[in-house]
Amino acid sequence: MPFVTSHLPYAPGRVGMFVHPKHRRGPAHDHNENDITQRPMATWKSYARIILAHVSLIVLSVVYVGFGAFLFYQLEQPNEVEVRARNIERFHVHKRQMIEHLWEMRSSGIGQHVVEDMAVKYVDNVTRILFEAFDTHCIAAKHLRPGGENEDYNWTYMTALFFTTTLLTTIGYGNLTPVTGRGKFLCILYALFGVPLILITVADIGKFLSENIVQLYKWYTKLREQLTRKSDYTPISQKDEEKRKGHQMDIPDLDSYVSIPIFLIVTILLGYITLGAVILAMWEGWDFFSGFYFSFITMTTVGFGDIVPVKREYYILDLCYIIIGLSITTMCIDLVGIQYIQKMHYFGRAIKDARFALVNVGGKMVHVPDLMRYASVLQQKYGQKKVHDTIVVKGAYAPKDLSKIRFIDFGALASMESWQSLWSILTGRTQEVHV
Repeated sequence: MPFVTSHLPYAPGRVGMFVHPKHRRGPAHDHNENDITQRPMATWKSYARIILAHVSLIVLSVVYVGFGAFLFYQLEQPNEVEVRARNIERFHVHKRQMIEHLWEMRSSGIGQHVVEDMAVKYVDNVTRILFEAFDTHCIAAKHLRPGGENEDYNWTYMTALFFTTTLLTTIGYGNLTPVTGRGKFLCILYALFGVPLILITVADIGKFLSENIVQLYKWYTKLREQLTRKSDYTPISQKDEEKRKGHQMDIPDLDSYVSIPIFLIVTILLGYITLGAVILAMWEGWDFFSGFYFSFITMTTVGFGDIVPVKREYYILDLCYIIIGLSITTMCIDLVGIQYIQKMHYFGRAIKDARFALVNVGGKMVHVPDLMRYASVLQQKYGQKKVHDTIVVKGAYAPKDLSKIRFIDFGALASMESWQSLWSILTGRTQEVHV
């Protein structure tokens, strides 16, 4: 059975499979080692394979959010209808009883203080009924006014969609929550699988945006360098060019690494928040600061819930703004994190490779660890000189006559040769070490 190997030389536009000579049919001398057994893949197919995974993830997330909204709507909306009707009827019945009873007491000639005491009891009961009705999260003051039965319910499909999106993005405003036992159980089970899915989707979109921002910044940098080179051209000698390339080869992937300014990243994030603040202030009737506050709390997934959108006709636009904003926030975090991780990576490698560095001491090349050992020994042996001759400081000691030491070998690095060189210094004997 043919197998795929990863040791083929790369040829642009040639995608195929390498067949081992043992598995080929016919004489071995009739075939080349790099025979291609498949036709080259079309460009649109290669791009389609890359894009299909990302698009499938987004489609899966949208379907998951929409299906969850349908489930929550089916579970919570009937309960809201029943609870609202029962509590509104209870309130109106108690109000009618209070009016009729007080009117009968007044008409029968009962004393004024008795009527007032009864009125106080009825008012206390009405207050208790109102608080119990409001605690159900299904009734507000507008539902108790005349015609309140015709007000929109809290649980509609659109509000359920808004709820599932804010739930899975971990924003959680708290203005709409499930109150039934089945709804709460579904919320736990639904978020258990949905939160990782949505976070992965948002991170994937953020990664896509960050890569495109890096690519755009690369083009901008190259264009700026070309314009600068044309305006201020200075000839560079061949030796300087080779020296510059040699320095660049010291750091891996230097050409592919682009450092985007932090100021630009912060500007992108604050600019998007400001744009959202202006738009939300227009269609929600907020002031600019309230819109900016809501946008910032949303983009950071804090979600206090003290300010939430109420215009349901704009909920779809609100959700699009939230998802794109979370992706931009992820993009900014990714760009900043990549820069600091890259810097720490190179810094750590520089510290790790510092012990292999060579220092020219008196015409001799010495490794840094050996130089520190020699300096320590010389500090102990010659460190107690006169004050006017040498200044004694706390730490490593570097004598002025270090260049006169000619027994430091080139290849000594924490090895037996280092100990031999150290022994030759202490005993004063000359011992050449062959490198």
